[in-house]
Amino acid sequence: MKKLIIAALCVATMFASCSTENRGVTTTISGRFVGSNVDSVFLERVSDSYTTVERVAAASLADNGAFSFEFEMDESSPRFYRLSFPENRRPVMLVVAAGDNIELESVGDIFLNYEVEGSEESALIREFNRSYFVAGDRLAGIAENTLNSSRLMDRELSAYTAAREAITAQVSFVGAHQDRLAAFYALHQNVAESYIPQLMGYGITTAHRQSLLAGLSKSYPDSPYLAVLQKEIDEDIAYAELASNVSLASFPDIELQDMFKQTHRLSDYEGKVVLLYFWSATDAMCNNLNAELKSVYDNYHDRGFEIFQVSADSDMSLWISAVRQQKLPWVSLFGGNEHSVFSLYNVRQLPTAFLIDREGNMNVCPLNIGALATDIEKML
Repeated sequence: MKKLIIAALCVATMFASCSTENRGVTTTISGRFVGSNVDSVFLERVSDSYTTVERVAAASLADNGAFSFEFEMDESSPRFYRLSFPENRRPVMLVVAAGDNIELESVGDIFLNYEVEGSEESALIREFNRSYFVAGDRLAGIAENTLNSSRLMDRELSAYTAAREAITAQVSFVGAHQDRLAAFYALHQNVAESYIPQLMGYGITTAHRQSLLAGLSKSYPDSPYLAVLQKEIDEDIAYAELASNVSLASFPDIELQDMFKQTHRLSDYEGKVVLLYFWSATDAMCNNLNAELKSVYDNYHDRGFEIFQVSADSDMSLWISAVRQQKLPWVSLFGGNEHSVFSLYNVRQLPTAFLIDREGNMNVCPLNIGALATDIEKML
């Protein structure tokens, strides 16, 4: 009988142990949002692939704005969770580890004003948001501003400046926190690029992903986000190799229109020496280079030299105004609504130029006018 009792106790203990393992560790996220005109909040878990979110729970705010979530976590490594709200308000991203007791407070606009305690990584995300989204919000305001046509140049320059500020804040944060999950979150923000797609790749590069992967591998060796970074790095490398191989065999063709809606193809200039030049009317370096290129164009155009210039500006009116004002004598085309053109040539910054010889061989072009003239002379 005693043996039966002991066996039963062992079985009961085993089931109790299994039950405890399945439940995981109690984790809480609570806080108070005051003056936000929000009456409810949703807790969402970001997938380990960082591609989807799953709603875990919902809570109504109390009269004093208080809310609380309590749930079980059994993951060995921290995961991304977020608090989202009705009416498509921006969510608050959190890094949550099993057993955390995270508290948030906010008065007014939740995203701009929230404070967070109980999670160092989540506090770092809040720090990043303060620098990145201030510039991002300014960019959004500029984009929505309906200024008259005489101010188009000022508006475009302001938008470009704000976008560059956001990207600079992003790169600086990722570089300073290469062993933190907050940097993983920061690396995947693309507010600036959503307004000015031509800036895609200007800031975050494969090198940033590689450095972050190395840092996170030490801080969070079991994190599922390591696989996400590795996949992105592999895709970057594969794309760069493909672009390199294509450029060695033959240059990819481009078909765009000039200001008079006349279509031009890069392949139409086969047999000539062609400078393929990506630029923006809002970039001072590009405009200075335009002025220097005029003498090169005058010297070599009659001998078979052409310039095939592709604008990365998002505002066609601004681009047309710049071309007319600078009296550019070569083929200048609008590529602002053809983002694939910039991806095709792996354009990461402006200005970027390639020199194509008479046989169709293409090389990255020096932006030094003297060196460029020497290369053209050899090809002609």
